[in-house]
Amino acid sequence: MDKNVEKKCPVEALSNILGKKWVPQIIESLNGGSMRFGEVCRLLPNSSPKMIKQQLKLLEDNEIVKNEKEVFNNTTSSTYYLSEKGKDLATIVLQMKLWGQRELDCTNLKN
Repeated sequence: MDKNVEKKCPVEALSNILGKKWVPQIIESLNGGSMRFGEVCRLLPNSSPKMIKQQLKLLEDNEIVKNEKEVFNNTTSSTYYLSEKGKDLATIVLQMKLWGQRELDCTNLKN
């Protein structure tokens, strides 16, 4: 686990992870089952592959996502899936999404 995350209070640590761009969407996408990197990228067309790779690495480092690598004809293929910890977190992300849909007008948010 990321040492910086361990030192923070749990709510702050979780907010730090979920507040990163595309992280909730990646978790939501992987909640449907394992996906290859290209599949994740296609589900998030407004993001860049570099950004998705960074966020997947963050999620791996925090044991939320697992990466299974396979080699075929000298080509490495990565399949990403949620760990048990990630599956637990996905239920929280879903509840946040449902609350946001019910309680927030996302077209008129005030920061």
